[in-house]
Amino acid sequence: MHHDTRTAIIEAAASLFSDLGYSAVSMRDVANKVGVTPANLYHHFKGKDELIREALAHVFTHKTASLEALLNVNQDADEKLEAFVHWLVHLLAEDKIFCRLLVRELTDGDAGRLEYLSKTVFERPFTLVRSLASTRVRDGEDDFLAAVSIIGVVLGQVQLGAIVRHLPGGCSDHLDPDVITRHVIAALRECFKTTSIKDA
Repeated sequence: MHHDTRTAIIEAAASLFSDLGYSAVSMRDVANKVGVTPANLYHHFKGKDELIREALAHVFTHKTASLEALLNVNQDADEKLEAFVHWLVHLLAEDKIFCRLLVRELTDGDAGRLEYLSKTVFERPFTLVRSLASTRVRDGEDDFLAAVSIIGVVLGQVQLGAIVRHLPGGCSDHLDPDVITRHVIAALRECFKTTSIKDA
C-alpha cells in the first residue's frame, strides 16, 4: 500500500504541476487531489522540492523507458532515426503532462534539478540519439550538436502547434503527428544531405 500511495501522490503532483506550474501548487493541493492528509504526504516526501523532483523523474523515466527497446530492434540507422522521430513527435503531441513538464523544465527549471534529471533520466536516451546522429554527420561535424538539433527540431515543431493554425497558410492538418513526422524526416534528410532516410 505504501508504494501505491507514493505512486498516486507522484502522479497527482505531476498532473497538477503540468497544469498550474510549481509555484501555484501547494503540498495541501496535492494531498487533496490524492485524498490523503498533508501529514501523510510529508510521510512520503520531505517537502515540495523533493516531490517535484520525484514527479519529474517518474514521468520522464516512465515515458523514455520504451526508447531503448525501440532503438534496439534490428533496423538500419535510417529506420531507427525515423522510429525515434515518430516516437518523440507522438509522445510530445499526445502526452500533455510529459510535454508541459519538459517545457517547464527547459524554460524555468531549477539548475540543480536539471542536472539531476540530465544525469538520471535523459543521459541514456540522449546517448542513443547521439549514436544515431553519428551515422548521419560528415567527418569533422559534431554528433553531439546534431543530436541536439534532431531533438530541437521535433520539440519546436510540436510546440509551435499552438499558433500554427492561426498563421497564414496554417491548417489543422499541420498539427497531425504523422504530418509533423513526415516533415521532420524530410527536413533531416535535407540537413544531413542524404536520400536514404525514407518518408515515414
